[in-house]
Amino acid sequence: MKVCVFPNDSLLSYYQKGEIKEGYFNPKNYFQEVHVISLFDEEIDENKVQKLAGSGTLKIHKIGKTNLTNYQNSEERVIKLIQKINPSIIRAFNPLVQGWLAIKAGKELQIPIVISLHTNYEQQKSESKKRGKYFRFLKLTYTANKIEKYVLKNADAVICVYEFIVDYAKKMGANNIHVIYNKIDLQQFSPNIKKKFFSKIPVILTVGRLIDQKNPKHIIEAVKNLQVELLIIGDGPNYNSLNYLVQSLELSNKVKFIKSVPHEKLNSYYVSSDIFAQSLENLGGISMPVMEAMACGLPVVMTERSESCPEIIDDAVFFVKNNPLEFQNAFKKILSDLELKNSLEKKSLEIMAKIGGDVMEKKECELYQELLNK
Repeated sequence: MKVCVFPNDSLLSYYQKGEIKEGYFNPKNYFQEVHVISLFDEEIDENKVQKLAGSGTLKIHKIGKTNLTNYQNSEERVIKLIQKINPSIIRAFNPLVQGWLAIKAGKELQIPIVISLHTNYEQQKSESKKRGKYFRFLKLTYTANKIEKYVLKNADAVICVYEFIVDYAKKMGANNIHVIYNKIDLQQFSPNIKKKFFSKIPVILTVGRLIDQKNPKHIIEAVKNLQVELLIIGDGPNYNSLNYLVQSLELSNKVKFIKSVPHEKLNSYYVSSDIFAQSLENLGGISMPVMEAMACGLPVVMTERSESCPEIIDDAVFFVKNNPLEFQNAFKKILSDLELKNSLEKKSLEIMAKIGGDVMEKKECELYQELLNK
């Protein structure tokens, strides 16, 4: 059995960000072959990212740079390529250009198509306008009207990786919607992993791309008057400004940056820490680092969501308003109240046992089986 995958980014980019996860494109090793349709100029050698296919064979087919200016020109070439591959399922990881080509090929060749949603593009559009990113706003307006609705209406199934995306999917006309959370390997992410380091004082950890919507500046400011260390793992456009903030606050002895850690080594950093913190501005859902931290038994301090839609993790999270004082008070309370800390840790582990990688992979496989048995 074969699957064709349209990833959200080049596999080279996945590799550079340390996001190569075992079996990510092949849950439960359901497929013997995984064929990646890459719409990018630069790609990586297949051997370096083979683990994405689990025990299956990974093959990368490079189409070249494909975007909103030329995506329709790639339609015939993509259809011919997929016809030659002859997959059982086509999976696209967004409802944009990748999704459009997946739908065109699937409908032409009568192959079931699964589209996954990893963000709410309506929310992204609103945020772009709010932040004055008008070119991105115009792009998202175009895709919403010309591509997203067409893709989501015509998909045989739509996977939402968070509850809060479901309403957006329905609004765009999606049917057969399934909530399947991002897969966390509970053997890889566990409290029983060997620690990376030991610290005499509590360590607060935050992991994620350093962008405006995930800016940890308030977390940095929150630790100024606390006897803790703050470890920030991530890179992005705000890296230099955050370093400058640390220097200006004279916190260089308290705050450490690590630009990148391979995904398979992140677990040792989680279990070495005492609290996981994340600042999300106007974003819903659950980030992968939050789930990984919970799987390692960490209490999580996180900003309140702008969306009212609850997620399965909420009972285990210490929610705060997005300002330094709120974060500071949350850190102090958790570190001074062992009963609270233990309770949050226990809840984290209990919730992740319900949505661990094996459970989510099983749901994904059952969806593929449902489509193939129609």
